[in-house]
This record gives sequence, structure tokens and C-alpha cells, in this order.
Amino acid sequence: MTEGLAIEVACSKMRELGVGKEYLVRYRHFQILGGKQLIHNHARDLLILLTPDPLTRVFSADGYYDLTDSAINEMQYVFSGKVTIENLNPKSPIQVKFLQVIPILNTK
Repeated sequence: MTEGLAIEVACSKMRELGVGKEYLVRYRHFQILGGKQLIHNHARDLLILLTPDPLTRVFSADGYYDLTDSAINEMQYVFSGKVTIENLNPKSPIQVKFLQVIPILNTK
């Protein structure tokens, strides 16, 4: 997914969730060692998958992305809540890039 499309998706999802324009956008680039996983657990944030390595598995309650799993009918690119990012390559690190969308909580 391109960064431009990801920003459009972020804007649409924030409107859909009632956040409007009150959110921050962060570019996240993770390097995950061979056979390891990273867990991103921020309940209100969205992670939008930009450029995964072909040996990347990403999943949350919202969806699943894994090019090695032929049983998946549709890959998801937008995740929230507890998001697990796995390196399916046991030997080499992978690079995975996301757009993180962080709603700004109203503290008034």
C-alpha cells in the first residue's frame, strides 16, 4: 500500500470511528529478527501495513495478513488493538513498515 493511500484510509477510518480530524500519524519502521515477533498493544491506535517483507505475518482481532497462507481469501492491511507482527524467516531479519494512526483523546 502506498503512503498516500494509507493516509486516505486513515482519514476515512477516523471519521468512521467518530474521531474526525483529531489524530496523529506516525511512520513506523520495524526490524524483526529471524523467527521473532513484535506485539503492538494500543487499543485505540490503528496500524496500517505499508511495505511488508514476503515472510511477514500480521494479525489482530481485525484481520490477518500472511502471504504464505494459501487458505486466506483476503489479506487485511488495517489492524488495531493487540497487533502481532511475526517474522516467518527463522534466519534473517525482516523490515516491516506501518502508518500508525493515534486518536487524540479529549482531556477536557
